[in-house]
Amino acid sequence: MGREMREILEALALAVALIATSARPARADEPDEVVVRAPQAGGFVSRARVEDSPREITDAASLIEPMPGVHVRRLGADDSFATLSIRGTSSTQVAIYLGGVPLSGGADPSLDLATLPLWPGSSARVFRSFAPAALGRGSLGGTLVLDTPSARTPIGTEVYVAAGAYGSRRMRVGDVSGDPDGVRIATGFSASRSDDDFSYVDNAASAQAGREVLATRENAGHAAASGLAAIAIPVRLAPGTTGALAITTLAQVRRQRLPGTISVPTRLQRLDSNRLLGALELSLPAGSGAASVRTWARRDGLSIHGDPRESARLLSPSETADAIIAAGGSLGWKGRPSENTTFEARIDASGERFAPGLWIGSTQPPGARRTNAGLGIDATYRPVPRLTLAASARGDAWFDSADDGIATNDTRPTGNVGGELALGAVTLATHGGLLARPASFVERYGDHGIFLGNAGLRPESATTLDAGGSYATKLGGVLRVRLELAAFATWAEDLIVFIPRGANARARAENIGRARLLGTEAALDAAAYGIELRLSHTALATANEAECRVTQGTCERPALPGRPTHDVVGDLAYTLGPVRLRYGVDVVAGIQNDSIGSIVVPTRVLHAAGARLAVPGSPGLSLALDVRNLLDLRAARYPVLGGGTDPYAIGDLYDYPIPGRRLLLSARWAFPEPKASASVRAPQ
Repeated sequence: MGREMREILEALALAVALIATSARPARADEPDEVVVRAPQAGGFVSRARVEDSPREITDAASLIEPMPGVHVRRLGADDSFATLSIRGTSSTQVAIYLGGVPLSGGADPSLDLATLPLWPGSSARVFRSFAPAALGRGSLGGTLVLDTPSARTPIGTEVYVAAGAYGSRRMRVGDVSGDPDGVRIATGFSASRSDDDFSYVDNAASAQAGREVLATRENAGHAAASGLAAIAIPVRLAPGTTGALAITTLAQVRRQRLPGTISVPTRLQRLDSNRLLGALELSLPAGSGAASVRTWARRDGLSIHGDPRESARLLSPSETADAIIAAGGSLGWKGRPSENTTFEARIDASGERFAPGLWIGSTQPPGARRTNAGLGIDATYRPVPRLTLAASARGDAWFDSADDGIATNDTRPTGNVGGELALGAVTLATHGGLLARPASFVERYGDHGIFLGNAGLRPESATTLDAGGSYATKLGGVLRVRLELAAFATWAEDLIVFIPRGANARARAENIGRARLLGTEAALDAAAYGIELRLSHTALATANEAECRVTQGTCERPALPGRPTHDVVGDLAYTLGPVRLRYGVDVVAGIQNDSIGSIVVPTRVLHAAGARLAVPGSPGLSLALDVRNLLDLRAARYPVLGGGTDPYAIGDLYDYPIPGRRLLLSARWAFPEPKASASVRAPQ
């Protein structure tokens, strides 16, 4: 741990040193920047926008990666399979919403972030502790909400194109048009492709040769396209009384090659997926607030294609054709009953079905269905101007059934309370409550002939407490600082994990007992004299209280695998006229790869650099060059039996390498509406 901390401190010291050597006087014509902060009484929330990021955003994973409390696990290059962990939870315990529509559920509890599209104007919110109850059924490990471009944003058009390493090509186009006082239409289109055939350090060949030997990762490319349309229509009931009808549609298609692992590569497999999504919301004035009706539907198609001989060797299907169909709706009211209170109540219901198609080369899993109904209430109360109190409560009931006749049902209440105290530039907040997650279809009914289901699984639950504060100030129009610190503790019960059972060691889902997650989060955003520094750090200490590792007669609880003890993301940028230069660092330390703590992944420090130019004489046009893994780090030294170390490809998981140095050249061109028109707000 001492060496890991030294590397982290050295990285932070380098960032501070660069600040000290890069200062310049402020320009008199630089506009003041206003920091807009949302209340934290209901829970700690992080926000990110594509346009505000110091880094070049290539996918949804890179948009949320710098946030405190967030860890993205990649199984390859950009746009490869990636999952999200918040405050040390597993990816199955994170709820994901796109434009208000749930993308994760019983049929797909762990969503691949690579399948989430981005457009100009896209933004993301991560609820690190508690999400609003009115959003939908809660989760055990936080919530990611992707906000699609809205028809309420200023009128304009933006185009983004990029090309880079490993055959990478990207494009995003967004447009908002219409009458500021009438119908508004927002459209977005995004597309990307890459071959991702990068080289990595082959551990077996390197150990035999006594030096680092490179191999090429094959069959890792992808191609994807998506389109979005959002329409806002004012609904005028009477003079001075206006509501709104919002319609959002999404269509996307993706072809992802499946390279397998280093030890067991798959050169002929691919996954084809598609997604159709539609949502409609009608909002009308009602009393001191607004009533709304929402409805949505989603269909995901998944198909695996592979060579029968390769699939037989891997005991996996050579052909599948599955579908996930989900739909739901809600009715709610949100308003301000009095000057010091806000209140929102929402009744929601949904249903989803996993419908397996024809399977070749493996046992077809059973189809399954889930029906869910819930009631959520969110309220805030401000007894004095500086103090805000918040409370949320939900009650959920769900019924699961499978085609093989197995059925089960559960009910579970969840809720939380919180408070925020504003003391000038300092704001303090704390929250506490109960969370829960029901078992997924795979956990209850099995899948692929590999996983054994357990219909008697109890929902996972957790008690979470956190506390922290933020400090924000702006001095003389020169220095802007925002600092946020938080500490959290989660005690989870009835965790669901897959445990090998029987002579064939087939994995069966079981409730294993308790786990403990403790940690701290820190985020710093500072700017002065053209310099901007952004840092985030998450420290995590976990314990699997269902395992006991006996050391010198003492029972030690091992850490949960796959969670870094330290995760640091830093960016330092300097702007001079139309030129912006950036240096970045990403540090991941202390990942334990197995359940008993015998294998710890070495500390990984990746550097990055970038430059951006606002082209003179071409308003709205900028060019950027981004270099990731600047020092071309590809291997780390792992200890081996008998002493010594061997080189092994770096990655978030064994046998899934991440690439070395890679470049991306991009151009962004925005066509904004004249200020007089853009300042007019659309109907709410």
